[in-house]
Formats: sequence, C-alpha cells, structure tokens
Amino acid sequence: MHNTHIMEDIFQYLKREEKRSGRKIKKVHISLSRFGTLTKEHFLQHFKDASAAFRRRRLEVEIKEIPFGRELEITRIDFSEAGGK
Repeated sequence: MHNTHIMEDIFQYLKREEKRSGRKIKKVHISLSRFGTLTKEHFLQHFKDASAAFRRRRLEVEIKEIPFGRELEITRIDFSEAGGK
C-alpha cells in the first residue's frame, strides 16, 4: 500500500534526524496539499497507526493544509531539550 511506504519513509527519516542531532523528536510539522491524494484525516490515521508500530506514540504531529504545492512535506521538526525526554 502506497501510504504504508510513505509512513515508513517518514519514520526512517525521523530516526536518522534523531541520530544526527543526538536528541529525541517531540513534534513534526507537516504540510499537505489539498490537491494531493491524502486528506488530513486519512494522513492522521495512518500516522497514528505508524506511530504505534514504530513505538513513537508520544510523537506529536501538526498538519497544515496548503492550497497547492508538494503533496506532503515535513516543514519543521521540534526536538526535546538536550538531555530531555
């Protein structure tokens, strides 16, 4: 399923960013195009399921719908404070 691969890619990217920074990610900001194949609700359900599968249940996500542009883009990542959880 296409959405499963998207979620796997997102969580692998987040894992690499944590490793690179040495800090845990606490929140991910994502933009979704209204012309894309994913609705906000559909994406959130897949993200919630993937969060559980990747053992990232505490990870927050903020989604901004944009009128046009890339279908899906991670626009910002918020990390925990150094040494924090």
